[in-house]
Amino acid sequence: MKIIHLSDTHINPETLYGIDANQRFKLALKHIRKNHFDAKMLIITGDLTHFGNHESYKIFNKILTEAKLPNHLYPKLLLGNHDDRDTFKKHFPNIKTDQNGFVQYTINFGDKTFIFLDTNLSGTDSGCLCEKRQAWLVNILNKKKQNKIYIFMHHNPLALGHLKSDSIGLVQKNEFKKILIKFQKSIQHIFFGHQHITSSGKYLGITFSSPRSTWEPLVPNFSEKYRLGTANTDPNYNIVLIKEDSLVVHSEDFLKTKINWFATEP
Repeated sequence: MKIIHLSDTHINPETLYGIDANQRFKLALKHIRKNHFDAKMLIITGDLTHFGNHESYKIFNKILTEAKLPNHLYPKLLLGNHDDRDTFKKHFPNIKTDQNGFVQYTINFGDKTFIFLDTNLSGTDSGCLCEKRQAWLVNILNKKKQNKIYIFMHHNPLALGHLKSDSIGLVQKNEFKKILIKFQKSIQHIFFGHQHITSSGKYLGITFSSPRSTWEPLVPNFSEKYRLGTANTDPNYNIVLIKEDSLVVHSEDFLKTKINWFATEP
């Protein structure tokens, strides 16, 4: 099973910090349509827009429409800290929500369950998984604990460098940690975005990964001071290959990727 994980598009009517986020998003979708038609899902893990306003969501929607993706690759959308939940729901009324109005939902493929979490909290860049959202997640995990579980969220649930530098990650790290420990045998992988860096590893025995932003890739932070600055690297999205005995994540630098195929036979 192939899925595409893309994040942090930051769509905006105007150019941001000298980078055209809209054009880069268009190029990413064009690259996906050309090279990954066989993928089962495309997921965008939040910060769809930069300011969460109506005009930006209209542009985002227009770009999706003009990309002419096949129906099965219409993206599964999540919210990030730059998004506005109420405005988003007005422009994407068909996106599922939970009983409390959070943009949370699940999709099943056989014995695989994909869980999409809402970590948005108005007025802060940090992530929030409040008690209601935690209860929803635990309920789903209890129902699907016999399945292989894959979690998608915007905010990183663990510190990727030093804890002091990770203040804009998920606030309820300890509460989320307890949930992960309880369902450790079921949860296969955690996907997130937010920090605009490529990361991967293992947390509590569960693997995780994140792509860079399609808009503005950043450098990893290994100091205690929070960093903010563009990196001398390309934006990307991730290609995830899931098999019965493995999960492999590839990074696709879509701006410069040019494939020269070589024949295996003379």
